[in-house]
Amino acid sequence: MPTSSSTRVLHLVSEATGQALESMTRACIAQFGEARFVLRHWNLVRSVFHVERILADIAAERGSVLSSLTTPELRTALQEGCQRLDVRVTNILDSTLKFLEDETGTYAQRHPGGQYIMDEAYQRRIDAMQYVIAHDDGQKVAGLDEADIVLVGVSRTSKTPTCVYLATRGLKAANVPLVPGAEPPEILKNHKGLIVGLTLDPPLLVEIRRSRMSAMLPKDQFGKRGYVPSDTTYVDPTVVWEEVMWAKRLCRRFNWPIINVSHRSVEETAARIMGMLEHPG
Repeated sequence: MPTSSSTRVLHLVSEATGQALESMTRACIAQFGEARFVLRHWNLVRSVFHVERILADIAAERGSVLSSLTTPELRTALQEGCQRLDVRVTNILDSTLKFLEDETGTYAQRHPGGQYIMDEAYQRRIDAMQYVIAHDDGQKVAGLDEADIVLVGVSRTSKTPTCVYLATRGLKAANVPLVPGAEPPEILKNHKGLIVGLTLDPPLLVEIRRSRMSAMLPKDQFGKRGYVPSDTTYVDPTVVWEEVMWAKRLCRRFNWPIINVSHRSVEETAARIMGMLEHPG
């Protein structure tokens, strides 16, 4: 067996975009901290000829195969080809499909890219994304009452990326910046949907803001970004701490739940928010 520190090649074979296959693979390999993987992507596989070309490349760069193929002909071609090459292959859909077939008492249709059918859910995601773009950073107050979720918080607390991720789940999400000393839009005070405050630990927020400011400044003759003065209010540690505390007090005044995103990914934050929607209170 290879050591945990050796690098392994994984070939990901999919009939669709490969996004679901890659996401599941990355979620799993994240549980093996010392292991190293190189992913090779083979997407939009539509013919046995395509499978044979992939097998030739697998032979040249040997590695195990993870598949999400659903078409029986393509699955068989890949399975038999991997057997000839003596490489391991598994289809990530098999156990789940079998479970759901047992649960429903029917057989899966097994058509490629089934999750991407342009159905009502697909249209809902498109509408949600358009809504996020129109209601980013408080630029459009009108229509906030249509939001499933409104995120509030001071500058640079991951409001926009979290809204975009929520939109991919079909949720209309708006975000409104909280500015010290200014009352939030009146429409939020009586909002019937979920309003969540996002916050960061002040030292981390200072670091993020400083990095952001530096990236926006012009480069000097040596190719370096401009220096960010430490006394700039936007990144002054004392001012930032007061800003964060003020925003927290405001959220508590309106009974808006608060999520500290300092050590959370956007996906983790979104999952917490969706949990609040499903289980209010």
